[in-house]
Amino acid sequence: MATVTAAPTLAVTDVTVTTDNMGRAYAVIPDAVARPLAVAALQGIDPNARGIFFESDAHPADSWVATTVRTIFDAVLASPVAAEVDHAHGLWLYRKFDGGTFYGFIVGESGWDADARWWRDYPQAGDLRVRGCASIASKDRRALAGTCTF
Repeated sequence: MATVTAAPTLAVTDVTVTTDNMGRAYAVIPDAVARPLAVAALQGIDPNARGIFFESDAHPADSWVATTVRTIFDAVLASPVAAEVDHAHGLWLYRKFDGGTFYGFIVGESGWDADARWWRDYPQAGDLRVRGCASIASKDRRALAGTCTF
């Protein structure tokens, strides 16, 4: 599997938080950030595994991956969508304990159709879809605090 290399820095203002036509939360980020983040989300997961409960490798708290995910969390919490998805999507834990899970979707901007509020071309946007649920381990996890998994 490919390794993650440094990608452009993501700012809260680079993240568009929206919902799809079924009310699910999406964080739409620049493609240059989505691609390496999508690779990171798959690190450590057997591509031939079958089932639903898999977790990526833990990315260190000071890594590009964890920093980028925290920026996405901050953007979601600062958006008007947060009132709709905050508690139900695990981010209330991030506010209180510096760790939580975003049960929404993260996608690169060219894979998202803002007008239709849906994927632009789902089969062709695989490299722009960040699979899994982005999670930051809370501070009560001591040695794992701040690490990021998907």
